[in-house]
Amino acid sequence: MKPILELVPNSAQQSLFFNHYEQKRFDFPLHYHPQWELIYLVEGTGTAYTGNAVRHFVANELALIAPNTPHCWKSDELANNSVKSVFVQWDNQFLGEDWLNKPEFSTVKKMFESCKTGLSFPQCQKLGERLVNMQHKSPFQRMISFIDLLHELSLHDQVEPLGQQSALLPSTTSDRRIESILNYIDKFYSRKIMADEMATLVNMTPVSFSKYFKRTFHKTFTQFLNEFRVSQSCGLLISTELAVEEVAYQCGYQNMSFFHRQFKIITQKTPNNFRVDYHR
Repeated sequence: MKPILELVPNSAQQSLFFNHYEQKRFDFPLHYHPQWELIYLVEGTGTAYTGNAVRHFVANELALIAPNTPHCWKSDELANNSVKSVFVQWDNQFLGEDWLNKPEFSTVKKMFESCKTGLSFPQCQKLGERLVNMQHKSPFQRMISFIDLLHELSLHDQVEPLGQQSALLPSTTSDRRIESILNYIDKFYSRKIMADEMATLVNMTPVSFSKYFKRTFHKTFTQFLNEFRVSQSCGLLISTELAVEEVAYQCGYQNMSFFHRQFKIITQKTPNNFRVDYHR
């Protein structure tokens, strides 16, 4: 999962680049770009990487991604439905220099400043549908509608930060290590993973690995691993009827009390409540 630079097309005819994604699965690699991005997840569930944050996502979420933040969405392994998203990307100066300093944009400026790596607006179907409908408007009407949508989002009272640091910024050596670490976690998360074996994987001492991981991801390896495992357990709770104990076991947890504690810390819900709330 080496972060790659995505080249966003430039157009002299319009300042906003709209596109959509509709496939069987989300499989676009970890990527970054100097533009802002607002994405509406129309269909699908899975794991989202945003900077140093890893979490579970569901449909009807709007996510604002800050420039140069590595990010990607990966579908749940057992999900049998298709995935669909609509997104728009734009440059910092798409309305000219200092546009955010205009008094009319004060709340939008505050929203952007609070977006260290990304912001999530869960269950935003109505606002998301407005983004979907913009694709079919003229460039002028699209711009007006988009500015109005940014303003609405800046006033939204349900917003969750997606990480507090922009991790994974690309460099040749770091890229190889990050790719190895994330691929290893993705492959072996269901069993016990020790920091010592991760250190061996990237040819570092255990102490050096711990410092490197904390410096890169702004959290400990154990914290990141628990976030990843909980994200995978969310997918199983949604897409299967497995007992909570079996879900915990398949995601690498042998101690149920520890699993419940980590799940509650990361999602603010118990596993059972998470499953019930999703299927309401």
